[in-house]
Amino acid sequence: MNDKNYAIREINKTDYDMCAKSLVETFGKEPWCEHWTYQQAFERIDEMMASRMSRGYVIADADTVVGMCIGRIMTYMDFKEFFIDEFSVNPSVQGQGLGSRLIEHIDLQLKKENVGNMSLNTEEDKPSVKFYEKNGFKIKRQIVFMHN
Repeated sequence: MNDKNYAIREINKTDYDMCAKSLVETFGKEPWCEHWTYQQAFERIDEMMASRMSRGYVIADADTVVGMCIGRIMTYMDFKEFFIDEFSVNPSVQGQGLGSRLIEHIDLQLKKENVGNMSLNTEEDKPSVKFYEKNGFKIKRQIVFMHN
């Protein structure tokens, strides 16, 4: 890891700008190659954080957000889970363990709210699958993602 001191904390509205810029940069590159505008990314973050059950976390040095995780706590029968809607680490700092630190921190925070597990969707042919597996996530093959 480089010599910067990164801290993990809850997201606040003043972080949305940097988070949106980081989302555009992260997902605009390989392997995603998505064409986000800043405005689209900002609106997505703002919308995801609008629910009372939303939780957001950032990893940042003193003045720059380099990673984020935004999701929501959902009740499913007799348990609660945290569904991750957006997770990213800026390409400039990927491979330094920051994403794993962020997941570990979130897991500890969620335990304080009696949230038992985390879940998410990602594309099976992307490197993110290996990252999430390395961090304790398992593929559930019987789930089918559908859209129209």
